[in-house]
Amino acid sequence: MTYREFLAAVRERGEYGDTSEVLGVTEAVLSTLGERLQPVAANHLADQLPIELAEVLVDAADAGPGRSWGVQEFVRRVAEITGDDEEAAHAHAAAVLTVLAQTISGGELNRLISQLPTAYAELLGHAELA
Repeated sequence: MTYREFLAAVRERGEYGDTSEVLGVTEAVLSTLGERLQPVAANHLADQLPIELAEVLVDAADAGPGRSWGVQEFVRRVAEITGDDEEAAHAHAAAVLTVLAQTISGGELNRLISQLPTAYAELLGHAELA
């Protein structure tokens, strides 16, 4: 999937009207995910993303060791970046992470899900795994 296709998919899933909003939301969610993951895991995931998105993920991961946040803290941090309330931030996270899950290989998705608490499966569009 190309960068434009990824953003178009996020725009459609999140029903965003503004391109700058789609870009801001996507970068907020991916940078937060990058902070959440161990750098090695972020690098593996980044290998399957368009370079523009991979850079956001890896730059955030390189800022320090992976965090152990649950979904609530993850969403709170997205809300802090976007300036939205937590309900909107949850919707942003679900839109971006569901597209991410559709973009990467099944093996990489399994690896990602195994590194996160089960509650993240819902954000990734796989509520049946939660």
